Amino acid sequence: MDWKILAAAPLAAVLLVASAAPLAPLNGWSSGSTGNTSAAYRMGIDTALQFQGQRSVSVQSQSGLVRPDSHGAVIQYGYGYAGKRVRFSGWLRSSDVAGWAGAFLRIEPDGAERFFGSRRPDLKEDDLPFGAGGASSLDRWTEVSIVADVPNTPTAMVAMGAMVVGEGKVWLSAMRFEEVGLDVPLTPARVGMPLATPEQRAAEAKRLAEKASRRIPPNLSLE
Repeated sequence: MDWKILAAAPLAAVLLVASAAPLAPLNGWSSGSTGNTSAAYRMGIDTALQFQGQRSVSVQSQSGLVRPDSHGAVIQYGYGYAGKRVRFSGWLRSSDVAGWAGAFLRIEPDGAERFFGSRRPDLKEDDLPFGAGGASSLDRWTEVSIVADVPNTPTAMVAMGAMVVGEGKVWLSAMRFEEVGLDVPLTPARVGMPLATPEQRAAEAKRLAEKASRRIPPNLSLE
C-alpha cells in the first residue's frame, strides 16, 4: 500500500443538500482549536454535504465562542518526504465566513507542531501554514491545491487539512496528497489570520515576564 496517497478523486462534482445532523467522528485524524471553550468549533465528517458521492470533512465555528484570531482545524500528518516538493489538493466549500476558511499545508522541519491550538504573541506571517481559501464564502465546490517544499531533514513533518479562523464553516472533500516535480509552482499564500502588532507583542512579553517573576503565597489559609 502506498501510504503517500491519502485519496484519489475524480474531478466532477455533485452536491447533496446539507443537513443539521451532528458531524461524525474523524477516526485517524487530529484536531486543534482555540476559542472561549473547547466547543468553539465543531469538527468531523459531514455525511450530508458531499462531493461526487464522497463525504466531506468539516470545521464549523459556534456562534459567540470565537474571537477573530481563534482557529479550529482538522489535521493529518505525513512523514518521509524530506527534500521533496509535495502537493495537497481537494475540493472546497465554505459558508458564513467572517474570518478565513480553507485548506492548509504546513511544513515542520524538526517534526514538532508549534502552531495549532495556540495564540502565540510572537507569531509571524512566516509561521502561518500555506493556505487555499479566503475571507469570502465559496457557495459551490471549488478545486484547491497547495504546493510546498519539505526541508531535507530526517525529522521533517507535513501537516494538512481544513481550517477556519474566526467565524465560518468549511468543507473539504476528495483530498489527495502526493509528490510533485520541481516544475510545479510553489504556493505563496498563507492562512489569513490577524497577527499581533509589535506593540501588542511587547505588551504580552512584559505581562508574561511579570507573571513569571511573581510568587503567590501558596497556603495562607493553612489548609
